[in-house]
Amino acid sequence: MSVFLVSFLLLIPILLLLRTRSKSSERVPPGSLGIPIIGQSLGLLRAMRANTAENWVEERIKKYGPVSKLSLFGKPTVLIYGQAANKFMFSSGGDTIVNQQTQSIKMILGDRSLLELSGVDHSRVRGALVSFLKPDSLKRYVEKMDVEVRRHLDIYWQGKQQVKVLPLMKKLTFNIICSLLFGIERGNKRSIPNLIQSIE
Repeated sequence: MSVFLVSFLLLIPILLLLRTRSKSSERVPPGSLGIPIIGQSLGLLRAMRANTAENWVEERIKKYGPVSKLSLFGKPTVLIYGQAANKFMFSSGGDTIVNQQTQSIKMILGDRSLLELSGVDHSRVRGALVSFLKPDSLKRYVEKMDVEVRRHLDIYWQGKQQVKVLPLMKKLTFNIICSLLFGIERGNKRSIPNLIQSIE
């Protein structure tokens, strides 16, 4: 009796799993969620470590198409690929789809990062970034950054036996931000209060 009961209890989860896998819905994209909790996380991490993540994604697209389901880091995920997918993601008004990162990524990037924003907030921040990263703007920024880095190396690094890198990199970053973002040239006194005044 007990052998029959144990085998019956073991068969129930297997039958339920097979039944749920056999059900197909038109609203669910093709693909496999893989092993529970683990999913495809190990395969992706292995590909990222070998610097072949693009190949991993391409193989998945060849197998399931530009829209597929998978499980990453314990969460069911939808992979969408291509120009139409980008347009769908970034031009929808926030009602259709919402970006939601895993808790670990939220902790690293913050809950107000571009990856987390949606709708009007996402459009506003993305528009500001696009105008900032136009080729003409980048060309001007690179020239100014080059001048600032050369001046910094001449003053603080040239001919020195020993340098403290961290404080000097903070100073270089601060000077580049003053020059690029706020337009405070070297002749003016660069300080935090001056930056606050230029922002206001």
